[in-house]
Amino acid sequence: MVKEYGYEYDAALNEKLWSETKRKSTSSKLWGAYCLRSGRDALKAIAREYTPCTVLIPALACDSMIRPFKQYGHNVKYYKLRPDYSVDLDSIVTEKETILFLYMDYFGIPAISDADLEYLRANNNIVFIEDRTHNLNSIRTSSFRPDYTIASLRKWLPIPDGGLLWGRISKPFMEELSFTALRLKAQCMRHEFLACGDEAIKTEYRKIFSTVSDIMDQDGPTAMSAYSYSIASNVDFRRIKDTRAQNASVLMSKLKESSTIKLIQNTTGLSDLYVAFLVPKRDEVQRVLSAEGIFNTIIWPLSAIQKQVCDLARFTEENMLAAPCDQRYTAEDMEYIGSEIVRVVEDVNR
Repeated sequence: MVKEYGYEYDAALNEKLWSETKRKSTSSKLWGAYCLRSGRDALKAIAREYTPCTVLIPALACDSMIRPFKQYGHNVKYYKLRPDYSVDLDSIVTEKETILFLYMDYFGIPAISDADLEYLRANNNIVFIEDRTHNLNSIRTSSFRPDYTIASLRKWLPIPDGGLLWGRISKPFMEELSFTALRLKAQCMRHEFLACGDEAIKTEYRKIFSTVSDIMDQDGPTAMSAYSYSIASNVDFRRIKDTRAQNASVLMSKLKESSTIKLIQNTTGLSDLYVAFLVPKRDEVQRVLSAEGIFNTIIWPLSAIQKQVCDLARFTEENMLAAPCDQRYTAEDMEYIGSEIVRVVEDVNR
């Protein structure tokens, strides 16, 4: 048996469920949200609702947050973040026409206060879009209600597809399942590899994972598969929340042993999607850890203009890694991962 940490979820095929749901999408809601193929599709659904206009997106944003708006002809502009990853309000330039404003709490760090959101709503023609992918597992404490809320569900669960969208949508979703079938195939192949260690299988599933998202760039907002919906609707999300919080706590404690590592988040229970940290010589650190089977995500490859707009975005993109703390792992796994990260960071930066 191969032991790896991080990277994409593996999954054992539920043959009975797959047989019952094959070639079917869902029209049902989950927790009051529309169920789509991905968070990217949720953003597409919002973008499609509006004639081309200006979209304000944080400079620290991955391509999957940007492409949906460009696909529907919107003009994307980036705004700055403060050193604490909150919105720099001075960089929010408004117009008389409708503006779509996308914001998110990075790793559970509050992005913008209710008072500031209410001020923007009262004085501008803004459509508010909150991305809760990072803090999907936390209870909403904000009294402000955005026009739309989205989240990528497949980052939290071992399902091949899944995105959530709260808000008013007037147009139907597509039904297209090739993305789901391919990702599920790759997840099952990864499951097989972890059991047998056949490197040929690893090469094949990594190729699928690296290219399958291209499918989403070729069509409109697409509904979640019935297969993923059935799994998601029966999951014990509280257990997942508790496990992630415990794992994040153990991992953060280990990482604090190194004065070279700077944690981005300092509390658990507000996010726990990953444990994000900043290190010098990030690329070398990642390379060494990956060779050991510890995969730390680089979340935001940024464009030149994004780096130019915001120094914090540039610095984060160049120095951040995100360690896994999800429900696949135990506290003992976190002890090991944390110890190895500390050891490698210190060795590389010696």
